[in-house]
Parts: sequence; C-alpha cells; structure tokens
Amino acid sequence: MPVGRASKAAKTARREAGVTQLEMTFDEYFGSRESISHQENGRYQVQPELSNYYIEKHNNPWVAMEASAEYIGWGPIKLDGDAADLHRSSVTLKTKEELEEALTAVLEASRKLTVQPHTVEQMDVTVIEKSLMESVDAITALNHYVAVICKEYKIPWVKIWTQHKLKLIQRRLIRK
Repeated sequence: MPVGRASKAAKTARREAGVTQLEMTFDEYFGSRESISHQENGRYQVQPELSNYYIEKHNNPWVAMEASAEYIGWGPIKLDGDAADLHRSSVTLKTKEELEEALTAVLEASRKLTVQPHTVEQMDVTVIEKSLMESVDAITALNHYVAVICKEYKIPWVKIWTQHKLKLIQRRLIRK
C-alpha cells in the first residue's frame, strides 16, 4: 500500500512535536509504538485516536484533515504544493480573496436558484456549478485560515470547534 497523505502528515506532525514514537506511548497516546509506526508508514490507515492526539496534545489539525479526506475520498486537505504559502498573512489574504469570489458567485447563482431545478437552462447550471466551485475554494481557504491561525497563536483548535458546536446547540440548529 502506498504511503498516503495522512501517514506523511502523522510522521511530519510527530517530528514537529519533537517526540519519538516510543515517547508518544507515554504521552497520552494510548497506542503502541508499533501501531504508530504502521500508521506513519501507511500499513494501516491513520486512526482517529492518532489524529486526536495531534489535535489535542499539539494543536495540529493537519493529520485529522488528511485522514478525514482519505477515509471518505474528498474534503479539505493541507495545501502543500510548490505554490502553497501557509504564512499567516498569505493565508489571511487568500481567504479574503476566496470569500469575495465565493460571495460574488453565490449572489450570481442565487438569481438562477429561484426556479425549479428541472426548468433551469444548461447555461444557468454552469453559473450554479461555478458558485459551488468557488464555495469549495472558500471552504478550503477557511479551513487553512483556522488551522494556521490556531497553530501560530496557540489557540486550541478543539476549543474553537467546541465553542462552535455549543453555539449551534444553543441556537437549536443541531441536537446534542
């Protein structure tokens, strides 16, 4: 099995944290050194427990993002190409740009969404699809913004998502 992005992210996260596989087993990760090795080398998929360890102990959400996308086959993944710039200033500016583009595209599509889907012309479907693509670009940018800013300013990723979930519960948008 080829080593996937989540496996590579796990190995990178461990090295950034400055811990060995053996040290992790004594540091609130309740798996074996062998299990960590298998996950980092792609023999096993990265498990939720390992993702949670990096999020909760080291405020590093990248392993979870990569593992989630691997499990389901889609979703935001860490931008790591040659053109990617994950400096907080660059991420902030790119997020603003992507949000503006998404808002413009959604406003344009909203004019097409007032009729029944089976009556929409193909040209209008193209406008709607563009709004979806711009929205996905914005979602990716926002995920990176939250991840980078949480990491840089040592704001716990879990705290932000926990507060968000509580807000959704209080507004009765989700059930506990």
